[in-house]
Formats: sequence, C-alpha cells, structure tokens
Amino acid sequence: MMAYKGKGMVTRMDRIAMAVTGQNAETGINPRLSIIANLIFMATGIAGLVITAQGHFGPGLAFAAMIASSTHTVIIEYAKRGDAPLDERERVIAWKSMAIGAFVPCAIVGMWALLLGNFADNGLWYPDQSSEWQVLAFFILGLMTQITNIATAWLTPSYAAELLDED
Repeated sequence: MMAYKGKGMVTRMDRIAMAVTGQNAETGINPRLSIIANLIFMATGIAGLVITAQGHFGPGLAFAAMIASSTHTVIIEYAKRGDAPLDERERVIAWKSMAIGAFVPCAIVGMWALLLGNFADNGLWYPDQSSEWQVLAFFILGLMTQITNIATAWLTPSYAAELLDED
C-alpha cells in the first residue's frame, strides 16, 4: 500500500532513490555536493595559510575561502526554506552543527598554542607579521563555517523533504 501526500505518492522506491542519490526532493540540493564544495573551500584556506607561512601572499586565498563558504551557507539555507523559520528538527541540526563547527577549530588552535610553547624555536610556524595574523583569522573563521556546513549536510537526512508535519 502506498502512502499519499499533498504533492503526490511516495513509494518505498522513492525513499530508496532519495537515500541513494542524496537529493533533497523539495530543493534538489545534494548534501554530498555541499560536503565536497566545503572540502574544496577548506583546501583553499589551507593553501592560503601555507603560502603565507612560506613568506608569500596568501591572505587573499584564505579570505576567498571564508567568503565562498559563507555565501554557500546563505544560498543553501535560502534554497531549502526561503524565509520560513527553522522547525524543531532543523533547529537541533543547526545548533549541533554549529557546536561541532566551533569546537573543532578551537581545539586545533588550542593544541597549536600548546605545542607552540615547546616547539616555537624548532620550526613550528607562528604569525609575526600583520598579514600572517590576518590569514590565520580568515582561516579560522572560514574553517568554522566550513565544518558547520559539512556537519549540517552530514546530519540532514536524505529523506528530510518527505517528513510529514502531521506525524
């Protein structure tokens, strides 16, 4: 027996197809593509950090990665909901992914700061110019946004568009 919904019939094969492809039925947004895009933004930010650590100009790359991931967030969230407020499930996913996105860079920076005390003279990079501080700040802000986007895409079920409000 098939369940009927306002937009049409939803069969077991439809749910399997959505689970396999990862497509959100309402928006056509694929969470896996969002993860890949944010991994590319993360690699760009790391490249900017490495280029700056080598003494070249890299803040532009880290800044571009941060702006691209922020723009990606706005576009994806607007495509999912438009101007509608978050429901309870979406709010839980948003807060959980923001907590993950804030914790990971803070833990990385904390570990880097702990190691900096012992290994600063042995070749561990630390910023000493204003451009290096800028690229580090852009990288950390971008990393927070990118990890939040990845966590949101990872935690959002592929069948989220098919959940019924009446259940």
